[in-house]
Amino acid sequence: MGSGPPVILVHGLLGSCATMGMLARSLARKFEVLVVDLRNHGSSFHAATMTYREMARDLVRFMDEKKLVSACVAGHSMGGKCAMQLAMDFPDRVNRLAVLDMAPKAYEPLWKPYIRAMLNLDLSQINRRDQADQQLAAAIPDRDLRTFFLQNLRTSGDNTFFWRSNLAAILGFQDDICARISGSPYPEETLFIRGGESDFIQDTDWDEIKSLFPKAMLKTIAGAGHLVHMEHKVLVTELLDAFFRVKG
Repeated sequence: MGSGPPVILVHGLLGSCATMGMLARSLARKFEVLVVDLRNHGSSFHAATMTYREMARDLVRFMDEKKLVSACVAGHSMGGKCAMQLAMDFPDRVNRLAVLDMAPKAYEPLWKPYIRAMLNLDLSQINRRDQADQQLAAAIPDRDLRTFFLQNLRTSGDNTFFWRSNLAAILGFQDDICARISGSPYPEETLFIRGGESDFIQDTDWDEIKSLFPKAMLKTIAGAGHLVHMEHKVLVTELLDAFFRVKG
């Protein structure tokens, strides 16, 4: 959507194009914005594997299909790691990189129990979305998190429910998804945006970040959590707009 220098947005774990939609519409006032569904997510293809290097190559193929020699790229959470891997492996394809609330370090695979709970849900016994919400409440007590996960629940032509994302593959690759990424340092400027109430990027992570992204800068949005682009869309848009327009 929109017109201007190209910007690619990459969603996080169990997200999709829709979870980047508000940010995409805001940036589309000044950029041509392309929003992707990563493999095993949203409307994209299902695959048995999903390493970051594979997903980075998927993004390159997407850019080739769209005839994009290069673009600015912004990714949130898991999508941030995908964007970082893309920039390290294919630096000539990324004009500038923005990472939303994610560091290149390893994280604990905290969502494994939640994904198992989703897989264990007997969808044949569910007639309404609120029934799925009620049955997941014990395993996923945070209502906002359940709402986020339930965006992956869809109905088919015969009104039966199914998970649009490939939960089995996502669960099987949780350790890889949460592992530290590596590669050759990305030489261009990189903007890291973190939520002030989130612990995904800590002050102690900065040396590791700078080792891979030597031209990195950090902006902290007070009062924001991990979903910083959804909680503070206007401020994140302003930061990305100023950062990407310099290169564009």
